[in-house]
Amino acid sequence: MENTTSLRMIEEIFTNGSARDKQVVRDTIEAIYKTYKQSNMSYISNLLHMKGTMIDENTFEIIIPNSPLLANSLNIVHGGMTATLLDSAMGNLAHKVLAENLAAVTTEIKINYVAPGIGDSFRCIASIIHKGTKIIVVEGKVFRDDNVLMAHSTGSFFIIRRG
Repeated sequence: MENTTSLRMIEEIFTNGSARDKQVVRDTIEAIYKTYKQSNMSYISNLLHMKGTMIDENTFEIIIPNSPLLANSLNIVHGGMTATLLDSAMGNLAHKVLAENLAAVTTEIKINYVAPGIGDSFRCIASIIHKGTKIIVVEGKVFRDDNVLMAHSTGSFFIIRRG
């Protein structure tokens, strides 16, 4: 019964919804399907279309396209989406600088939002500030596609054993 209800809701959106509504539904379904097919990616990574790259041994970059899913009621990127991008980039970097039997979890994140989130894409650069035996401190910066700094962050990540 739940599947039928969900399918009816999707059908109603595609029949009566705005182009923006339809795009959000399409993006969400595609992200869920991609995660279902590739279990090594998270739902949030696929939902935001994250493309991550190691720049050097201490720097990681994630680029995401802008989409209606990111917008707040002012039609700029929601601060929580920016926080997710920062946490993802900084957390990925923290994981990548550790041995395979270790992982890192966010213990603290501080964000300064300095410009509105507008444009076609957003680039987050994360770099290591300090790598200790228990805590990794990372800096993150989000830039709009016009290279304007949108947000600056520092994050602390606690080192744990995997498994």
